[in-house]
Amino acid sequence: MNQKDNILAAISGENGFPNFIKIVWGALDLPEPTPVQLDIAYNLQHGPKRYIVEAFRGVGKSYITSAYVVWRLLLNPQTRIMVVSASKNRADRFTTFTLDLLTRLGPLTDHLLPRPGQTCSTVAFDVGPATPDQSNSVISQGITGQLTGSRADVIVADDIESWNNSQTPGMRESVHAAVAEFESIIKPVPEARIIFLGTPQTEDSLYNKLAQQNYEVDIWPSRVPVSVDSYGGRLASYVVDVAAKAKAGDPVDPVRFDDAELYERELSMGRSSFALQFQLDTSFSDLDRYPLKLEDLCV
Repeated sequence: MNQKDNILAAISGENGFPNFIKIVWGALDLPEPTPVQLDIAYNLQHGPKRYIVEAFRGVGKSYITSAYVVWRLLLNPQTRIMVVSASKNRADRFTTFTLDLLTRLGPLTDHLLPRPGQTCSTVAFDVGPATPDQSNSVISQGITGQLTGSRADVIVADDIESWNNSQTPGMRESVHAAVAEFESIIKPVPEARIIFLGTPQTEDSLYNKLAQQNYEVDIWPSRVPVSVDSYGGRLASYVVDVAAKAKAGDPVDPVRFDDAELYERELSMGRSSFALQFQLDTSFSDLDRYPLKLEDLCV
């Protein structure tokens, strides 16, 4: 076997995607992936058909998402993938970065680069071996854009819930309605998957609603929570294991964010925002964000 065959064998096994993450991080001149990043990668590989990954800000969700798209195309160039983000600009940046990743990985992915005559833009592209199809190999869309009309084997929703589109019940309902279209887009094939990667923005988060439907959730907060049970059994098993050996408040990923860094961010952001962005805790977010209630008025 040559070197490329050895690499393909390594990224196809039980730890295939975590192994691929290490290769990608090296191509990007990044430090070794942290245990949390590798755990997210492992769960992305082996997770259920409808899956939600909630992880703290700055853990590298978007980089992991791009790597996941390239990994799926490496294993099967006929895969059709739709990536949906909160805005069109963010979605376009994703496509551009993914194309750049194909170039950076050199001989491993050279055959996936678009050929003359194939689609190659900041909105969508086809990989070299892909057979002609009405749907591109990769297409990126904003959540408020035209989602219907395409078909996909994999839908990756990368941070589709943002502060700008979740401030009011009406906005949140619009996002929820757009997400419902995913079921019409996803192909009825065994390998089909709908994956959400994000951070909740409110107590009435889309991710909470989907978790009450048929989506499974894994949560990676930045600190060991005071009560593991407060997450309703949705904490990632890695975090549960860390919590069993550490005390409440200890960093879950000290390589990425140590205690001093997290403390500094909490002081800067405020307790409520930190609880959402870094602890993924929606239980008291609105209560703290709007502290004045009718019950507090003396009439």
